Amino acid sequence: MKKILYLLSAISLISCGNTNSQIIENIEAPQFQTLTNKENGIIIDVRTPEEFYSGHIKDATNIDFYSDKFIEKLKIVRKDVPIYVYCRSGGRSSSAANKMEELRFTKVYNLVGGIGAWDSENYPTIKSKEENLSSQPTFTVLEIENVLKTNELVLIDFSTQWCVPCKKMKPVIQQIQKENSNVKVLVIDADVNKELIKKHQIKGVPVFIVFKNSKEVFRHVGVVSKEELLKQLN
Repeated sequence: MKKILYLLSAISLISCGNTNSQIIENIEAPQFQTLTNKENGIIIDVRTPEEFYSGHIKDATNIDFYSDKFIEKLKIVRKDVPIYVYCRSGGRSSSAANKMEELRFTKVYNLVGGIGAWDSENYPTIKSKEENLSSQPTFTVLEIENVLKTNELVLIDFSTQWCVPCKKMKPVIQQIQKENSNVKVLVIDADVNKELIKKHQIKGVPVFIVFKNSKEVFRHVGVVSKEELLKQLN
């Protein structure tokens, strides 16, 4: 029995097609669970939204591998932190991992056997309802330059509606906006403001930039505390 299980595991790894990569590491569910519990990276579920909402790993971001915007979305995912990717059984996530390597992600962990292997270990999943994504405002470079010129303190939050770290930061940004009338807060959606993303060299979301008298004085990529942002705004 052990030989059979070992053989099946080996076949599964070989089928992933990226075992020679220095960037991609194919790992079993127990190790995947241990690593994701450290909360030091980004979990990406590349299944369809229907599959995702029927049950997914906690804090996973859904980026549908079959979507025509798949690569576009990957381009604004942070590449300097570990990525934990999975799908139903390992096929799509393996292909997604290869795409991530092409886009120069620094480390990608692919879940061998996908969510099926995760479920077989009785690890928890979350069922959630599909989100209604609202249309986001677009800004021109000139509009943002005018905001910077007419406000002494400006905090810009570059984010997306589908990014889990962005969602975690949303209430923090809202609190800062509500409690600090002297700070102009702008939330710029990276999906619909490509010109600004390029101008401000946004490589991954969320990104928080503080401007004082039109000059950038602080930039942070990823989740950051309210206290740190307020410190930079004082």
